[in-house]
Amino acid sequence: MPDLRIVQPRALLREQVLDKLRNAIIEGWYPPGTRLIERELCEALAVSRTSVREVLRQLESEQLVTVEPRRGPTVASISLAEAEAIYETRAIFETAVVRAFIERAGKAEFSTLTLAAREFGEAAETNDRHKLLSSMSLFYDTLLHGAGNPVLQGVVRQLMARVAFLRSKSLSEPGRLKYSVAEIQEMCSAILARDAERAEKAAANHVARAREAAVRQLSLEIPASAR
Repeated sequence: MPDLRIVQPRALLREQVLDKLRNAIIEGWYPPGTRLIERELCEALAVSRTSVREVLRQLESEQLVTVEPRRGPTVASISLAEAEAIYETRAIFETAVVRAFIERAGKAEFSTLTLAAREFGEAAETNDRHKLLSSMSLFYDTLLHGAGNPVLQGVVRQLMARVAFLRSKSLSEPGRLKYSVAEIQEMCSAILARDAERAEKAAANHVARAREAAVRQLSLEIPASAR
């Protein structure tokens, strides 16, 4: 179990609690179906029940948490059909984000994107799961910010938490990681060259391969009757 205690200034308390709990769910510390008991979360995070409730409501809006009658907040499950729909939607928007980034991003965003891709490769060498996911979050956050389209950004961000959950599944497939590193490097290389057509193709290929891996992993976890 990760150390969930909050040690940063109180002004950022809610965001810190949200990040801690969201990451704990995405990284599998709280598997789908797990009841999230407020008292236990308050103790683990060392925050008030009010803070925990606010964060649980946000995670419910991100569809990482569901509130069930007589059970309360529970870590949500993603069915195979939902996973397929998420990746289908991601494929549509990711190519648009990549093209907009090439057209509008500044030097700082290009530098940060390069850094994130490099950190992902370094994390792969040591199989640092937390760093793998955090570097990919930085990569895609940078793409969204650099795309300079608030409407597109808002739509894609609605998917991001569940995409991150599925990413943790796809990267857990044996042998998948090395291909993912190569795909991200190709995407980053094409973006740095400002080759929109090549970058869109690389992005589409990455999403397709990630979908295949995530769906295979979910298939191993989800009973046939629940698919």
